[in-house]
Amino acid sequence: MAFEFLNKMGLKILPLVIDTYIKTLRVKVNNYPDKDTDTVYIFWHSKMLIGWWIFRRKEFKALVSKSKDGDVLNNVLNNWKYKVTRGSSSRSSKEALDEIIKTLKEGDSIVITPDGPRGPAQIIKNGALIISNKLKLPIVPVRITFNNKKVLHKSWDKFEIPYPFSKCEVYFGEKHFYKNYLYGDELEKFKQMLSNEM
Repeated sequence: MAFEFLNKMGLKILPLVIDTYIKTLRVKVNNYPDKDTDTVYIFWHSKMLIGWWIFRRKEFKALVSKSKDGDVLNNVLNNWKYKVTRGSSSRSSKEALDEIIKTLKEGDSIVITPDGPRGPAQIIKNGALIISNKLKLPIVPVRITFNNKKVLHKSWDKFEIPYPFSKCEVYFGEKHFYKNYLYGDELEKFKQMLSNEM
């Protein structure tokens, strides 16, 4: 009972702790795209601490796994005014993707970690491409770099935590439309093009 209480308290104060911590970083954003264009933004799962933060309070859509880690992220993203849909890498992932596609309206953008929630790390899955195709939205890769960081080597994604007061650079890539379904080598080539900008 005490553990459950402390866990709930932790979930409530975590957004404040993260906000305070990120304010110590020197974050520089480069080449931010046209804000009036609905977009699918993608960044690697290992970079999500800053990735999610740069889009806070814009009321963008987000897809978050149905897991304990997802519960924590869901709480943070709700605090940052995201519109969260819960899914997973198993059977409910298609249902969650269908729901996001159905509920996206004009003026909505969506943010996705395309290698999450379980990896393999830095391998793009098809969700962002399907959304781009069905809704005719551009995909914009986001590259995030830290000049001084702690890497959690035991985590599947090699999660990166920038040290306080370190420099963080965010680069927005080109807009890419996934107009037609691709297969085999052509699909891998398209995904590699996106990966190269991340």
